[in-house]
Amino acid sequence: MQYFPHLCILHKKFIKFNYKIKSKKNMKKFKFGVLAMALVSMLGFTSCLDSGDPGPQQVGGYMEVSSSFYGTTFLSDYGVTFVPTQMLTSSPTSSVAYIYGTLPEDEVVTAETKSVNINLAQDPIYLREMSPVLTSVPEKSQTVGLYEMRGCAIWGEYKYFIYSFAYLLKKGTTTETVNTARDEFRINVYYDSNETGVAKGTLKLHIRCEANGIDTSKENWGQEYTAGYLEDVFVRMDPIISQYKANNNGEYPKRIEVEYEKSSLVYATSDPNAKLSQTISIENSYLPNMSKE
Repeated sequence: MQYFPHLCILHKKFIKFNYKIKSKKNMKKFKFGVLAMALVSMLGFTSCLDSGDPGPQQVGGYMEVSSSFYGTTFLSDYGVTFVPTQMLTSSPTSSVAYIYGTLPEDEVVTAETKSVNINLAQDPIYLREMSPVLTSVPEKSQTVGLYEMRGCAIWGEYKYFIYSFAYLLKKGTTTETVNTARDEFRINVYYDSNETGVAKGTLKLHIRCEANGIDTSKENWGQEYTAGYLEDVFVRMDPIISQYKANNNGEYPKRIEVEYEKSSLVYATSDPNAKLSQTISIENSYLPNMSKE
């Protein structure tokens, strides 16, 4: 199947996500959950590795966006702020962006570095923000199956949940019309604090793709939607974590399960019989360490 080119296609040439520091003191890793091996080259990056390759040091990853009168900067989840050396040609459209570039050759970066310049290879790619929904999931007949789930990750100390997936847009979608086409779908994260059957210490999330303005009651409606589209989006974790802690004696989860519906067809569908429930697990070692030690 031919995917419509987008964010995740761009990631294929950004396999190395690292930057050099002279000391490995307080080294942190951006840890991630993986479905198969797709996310290794798409969501994960390590912040404290020296590749040993000659030339400018490469930097890439998901950053929190900060804008002011003085310009736009990008904060990593390991506490370093990256300051672009060039003027950006686009204005920020969300709080999270993927950036890629190189450090100037004269930059000296240590474990204590808080801010560093970066030569961006391209303008940042801003991720769409989705909604955390604090209710039970919709009926299966009301949702659309994802073509593929690529992976997911917790950013920072449970600040953002980033997830990557493929779904199907209307055939004939072009670069000029892609923003309108993707707005026909919302891929939300559901959390129900009263859900039964969830193991102690586990936070269970459900990702659901929902049509927006499409008459899914129309017979064979989905056969018009065959253009594969890869996208990374995010939700804010605050309301989810607050509810979880309120129901678990103030404790953070030791495990996260992410359940979603995968379509068994090559076109979009809301048919319950054509969607399979799949689950990604993020184990404790890949979650933020929230201990006060």
